[in-house]
Amino acid sequence: MVSSLQRIQSYKPLFRKAFGTDEITAERVAKAIASFERTLLSGNSAFDRFQAGDAKAISASAKRGFAVFMSKGNCSQCHPAPNFTDEQFHNAGVGMNKPNPDLGRYKVTQNEADKGAFRTPTLREIALTSPYFHDGSATTLAEVVEVYDRGGTKNPHLDPKIKPLRLSNQEQKDLVEFLQTLTGEPLKVEAPALPQ
Repeated sequence: MVSSLQRIQSYKPLFRKAFGTDEITAERVAKAIASFERTLLSGNSAFDRFQAGDAKAISASAKRGFAVFMSKGNCSQCHPAPNFTDEQFHNAGVGMNKPNPDLGRYKVTQNEADKGAFRTPTLREIALTSPYFHDGSATTLAEVVEVYDRGGTKNPHLDPKIKPLRLSNQEQKDLVEFLQTLTGEPLKVEAPALPQ
């Protein structure tokens, strides 16, 4: 990828403007992509309109789901509004029952307590970002809710916040309905004209 970008002469002045020299490296490409991604903001979701006072912006089921999210589900402990992430690392046990589990944050810190811990993702736009979890092991939001309902996958490093929820089938459906209200207006991103 880096060698391909280095051959495109029109990228060099753009890298010089952004980084001070026209050197194109994997690290600089990653920083450029990360900077672009930070410009993509979710907003004006049905839930945002509900929070702003429009009682009809979300369904009765979604309202019940929000109540589950805030209370019995305890979801807001790791997914607080407005971004619906605490930006912290947690082990929910996902994939920890595999023969060679992904050790997540531990690979960076070498701290035993970080085994299987991954950064809490935002729930904004969550209905559009399947598959779920770091390993893609859940394909629907209902499957995600089931994982949390059973208290994740038991392992020595399971976050103490992850506990069986014992939600009814209706509460699980309502929670999924709420999560779907976190999808904002469609992002308008046009593909750039590629340099020759």
